[in-house]
Amino acid sequence: MLVPICSKEAGVKRRLFTDVSIAPTEGGLRKQLGAAMSWYHGIIRESGDYRKLWQYSHSNGWILKVDDTRKAFFYLAPFDEGIEISLTVRDDERASFMENKEFATLHAQFEAATKYSGGYALRFGIESPEECRAVTSFLSKLMKIRAA
Repeated sequence: MLVPICSKEAGVKRRLFTDVSIAPTEGGLRKQLGAAMSWYHGIIRESGDYRKLWQYSHSNGWILKVDDTRKAFFYLAPFDEGIEISLTVRDDERASFMENKEFATLHAQFEAATKYSGGYALRFGIESPEECRAVTSFLSKLMKIRAA
């Protein structure tokens, strides 16, 4: 099941890499993420040829922007014992996921999502292999929708 990061089940996790002078490296991520490093690699693999660029935000620390050089696909933030994926989905994408029974666990989150000019804002906490598989499946489907 995909767990919204803001849910009570997800709890409040400490963001990693909040110091502007210490950008994430492969070794630093491996040390800080521990078991979650395999989830990080799985998400990165799934994002294929999208550009990956670490950016510093004063409010969030270092976050990985995954984009197509024009628009962000998603953002990834490392946390204690996990990672967070945040992104927006467009009206037509949201409708497609709402009709898809494979993603029924997302329906409540889609219905509750705040709508902005760029779409509906979603955030997923990944703290287990099952959550990683679910988010990876979601991202894969979203990439296919956007490629069509």
